[in-house]
Amino acid sequence: MVGTLDLPDTPPVAFAIFAHCFTCSRFVPAASRVCKTLAEHGIACLRFDFPGLGQSEGEFSDTTFSSNVEDLIAATEWLTREYEAPQLLLGHSLGGAAALKAATRPEMDSVGAVVTLGTPFDPAHAVTHLAEHIRDAEEEGCVTVTLAGRDIDITREFLEDLADNNPETYLPELRKPLLLIHSPTDQTVGVENAQKILRLARFPKSLVTIEADHLFTRGGSAQRAGRLIAEWVQPYLRPSYTPPSVAEDQVTSRMAVGSRYGAMVETSSGTLLTDRAKSRGGRGQGHSPVDLLMAGLAAASTQAIRDAADGMELTDAHVTLTYVSRNIFERRIDLVGTLSDAERRTLLDAATSPFQTMLPGIKILDVPA
Repeated sequence: MVGTLDLPDTPPVAFAIFAHCFTCSRFVPAASRVCKTLAEHGIACLRFDFPGLGQSEGEFSDTTFSSNVEDLIAATEWLTREYEAPQLLLGHSLGGAAALKAATRPEMDSVGAVVTLGTPFDPAHAVTHLAEHIRDAEEEGCVTVTLAGRDIDITREFLEDLADNNPETYLPELRKPLLLIHSPTDQTVGVENAQKILRLARFPKSLVTIEADHLFTRGGSAQRAGRLIAEWVQPYLRPSYTPPSVAEDQVTSRMAVGSRYGAMVETSSGTLLTDRAKSRGGRGQGHSPVDLLMAGLAAASTQAIRDAADGMELTDAHVTLTYVSRNIFERRIDLVGTLSDAERRTLLDAATSPFQTMLPGIKILDVPA
């Protein structure tokens, strides 16, 4: 099987596995975009192609729903051996049904939470839209159907295996927190499927609806689902990485994963992603060092003005900095309020004082407001 491991820029706080939908691949939006969004929130996510699909070897006609469950367990064993045991198991559509059953297996003890997207209650639902072909498959042993422009062989064994997997027997055995994400307008797998799963599952369990098509292709729905999952799963994770403790007068920086110039900067108040601008060879996926320097200069100006404005009728102070060259910046300060000329001069002088003491090498060219 071929897979993609989406890694965050920092060391992962946890690992996850994503199972794609029926006859899809790991590149379907629900898989790729959700996994990439989870990576942005520090969770590494493995998405892979089931045999005979996408770039994986093998024949789809040799697979069944039960073999998909075994493939999930094999992926878990590989991830555990090569990186770290997964703590989150996700699946979309029939992949979600496989994730639900796999999560009940003892081999998945490391998994602390399960998430499904647009998942049918009964795995056999995956072939209801192929009803006209099912009789042929049962009588002839195999029938070829065209799905998304490609020929897929549906075998009698595949259908029999779907029929043998009864969710009413294994869903009550799922003893892990469960999040069901489903679109109320899903025309492929109706939202009533999520309601049936919810009734059988144990607590803690949640059902959240997101406006989306079944494949989560439109309107940033997959990214919204990813952000929702990242927030929901936090209480159930055992973080394997926590950002280093940084004192108030310190910052630390380390190289970001998958980026030539990206860096993660840790401050006492949180983490900043930095990168070079695209015009300078970077990917433009974070604040540039010049951005951060200008932000610091602008914030210092604003804070100095507020300190000096005690007793004055100052409503606001807008500070705009523009990079000129090397250590030279152009600054414009707009003071809003009922101020005398002397008060304005006092505040403008105060805005310059931090640089004279902290950054004497910085040149500020003030322009009139």
